[in-house]
Amino acid sequence: MQKLEKKAKGFTILELLVVIAIIGFLTSLSYPSFSSWIASRNTNDAVTKIESAFRSITTQIQRGVYPFAQIHIENSNDKIIIETRGMGQENFNQNRLTLNCSLDENYWDNNSINYYESKHASVNLNPESEAVPAVGAICFSKDGNYYSGGGDFVDDSGSVDTALFICLRKEALRLATDNSVACSVEVDDVDELNPIVRPIYTDSKNFYNISWSIFGSIVTEKWDRNERRWIERQ
Repeated sequence: MQKLEKKAKGFTILELLVVIAIIGFLTSLSYPSFSSWIASRNTNDAVTKIESAFRSITTQIQRGVYPFAQIHIENSNDKIIIETRGMGQENFNQNRLTLNCSLDENYWDNNSINYYESKHASVNLNPESEAVPAVGAICFSKDGNYYSGGGDFVDDSGSVDTALFICLRKEALRLATDNSVACSVEVDDVDELNPIVRPIYTDSKNFYNISWSIFGSIVTEKWDRNERRWIERQ
């Protein structure tokens, strides 16, 4: 009867080192792509949630749930907070002549219809300022007669901004020269009749803007770094 010898086979130290080196090399190749995907997903998620907050509150206004409502945005050094607030018909009737886009939550009958916060995204409420913390609000009514703004959405001349810029917080901090986490933008006024606000760093991968009309029509665009222009997000 022939005996079969079983030889235990295992890795030598050299073979293990080779395997570890190969795994490390493959990981280093895939990590940048994975990190880029995570960054894009986080920014895209924030844009979707903010856009949804705008659309939700303007839809409720058109349906008559609230005659006057607000989207409130706060950008601090570590996160953004988005809240929507509504004023009921009775309060609206009583304050019709003195309505304003108050930042005080107690001014509103429902001061937290929708709530969202993100530590991954940052915003810019006013192209003329990159101050952080920044707090601002936009208020809508059904007919547009009571459209108004508050806080950092109102510039020095009293004009109300009609766009919000959104970017990846890590990217904003990495590119900033003053440690500001606000999304850096500049105004290209070569065409004085149609000035364009764009990222200062035109190679930015994750940069969006949400714009609106006084009646609550919402448009979301993403910066295309190859074509150097805004492309409407479908």
